[in-house]
Amino acid sequence: MKNDKSVSSESRVLLYEQVMLGIKDMIANGEIKPGQKLPNEQELCTLFDTSRITVRRALKELENEGVIEILHGKGTFVKSIKQSLHILNLKGFTEGLSAGEENNFSKKIISNKIITADRHLMEIFNRNEAFEVVELVRIVHDVNGVFSLDYAYLPNDIYKGISEKIKDNVSTFQLIHNDYGIEFKRVQKNIEVVMPTSELSNLMDITRIDPLVQITKVIQGENDEPVHYSKYYLLASRVNFYIDIGMD
Repeated sequence: MKNDKSVSSESRVLLYEQVMLGIKDMIANGEIKPGQKLPNEQELCTLFDTSRITVRRALKELENEGVIEILHGKGTFVKSIKQSLHILNLKGFTEGLSAGEENNFSKKIISNKIITADRHLMEIFNRNEAFEVVELVRIVHDVNGVFSLDYAYLPNDIYKGISEKIKDNVSTFQLIHNDYGIEFKRVQKNIEVVMPTSELSNLMDITRIDPLVQITKVIQGENDEPVHYSKYYLLASRVNFYIDIGMD
């Protein structure tokens, strides 16, 4: 049986505090990264040569400090750093990040194809007849793993040849502005919290009980005609929103 006194005889630091410091060092050294799972209680007991009671106390204190989060039935995870997004930003979520954020986003294309618009897309783009639209699906990662999944729809008659120009990590908004000279004048956003479908769960490598923030967005150009439609999903645990409005 381990000698698990409340105070270390050498440093006079409480044993649970020693475990806390040890876990914090592991995070600081990159041994366990934000979003990753910690070793289980038994493994931590072996690692720090202490009892389960001490480990549980350390984990509880780290949870109170906001360093980790304990998800019952799943394990204990290093708490991911949230990205702060400006809710009124006209463009994509990466353009809406707080100034000075070190995001290191990477965008990977899952699907890039031309489809015939269905009734829903015809209504969104105010069209009476079927038309071709580029359907772009991309997964977005940052240093902590999967951040979001994005579905974007671009009318092919407005953006001729854009499907061939879109590559991994290429901003569609820069293409639209630089190559097609289209200015965005108005945006309509709808934000709600949803539970992932099986498709979203598989693509984002999450469970069906991980809440997502779903944002649907329609952007209008100079003639008040819709020129861009997207629906994207953000991990609710990875994001918060803010508004900064002048009152003059």
